[in-house]
Amino acid sequence: MRKLSRDYEGRCGECHRLMDEDDSFCRYCGTPRGHGKFEPYDNSNLCVYGPPFATTHTCAKCGFSWTVTALGVDGAMFCPKCGGGVSTEYKENW
Repeated sequence: MRKLSRDYEGRCGECHRLMDEDDSFCRYCGTPRGHGKFEPYDNSNLCVYGPPFATTHTCAKCGFSWTVTALGVDGAMFCPKCGGGVSTEYKENW
């Protein structure tokens, strides 16, 4: 039997992805911190194999930029500071 989690500490209330401490908006769905449906979610880990990528996101609205280095491609679509849309640049890191 699968257990669903209601632990939203540091997570988006809509898509359940982890948020940095100083993020005002979710990078993945654009929901403001503290908003969303807060429904139970499956808190399992997805294991990804492949080459590491350096993904750089830049906000078209406020200019905030950040880089994520991880296996697979980081799918952020929104700025964590202002909620604006981002442009993304991918670079294989191997």
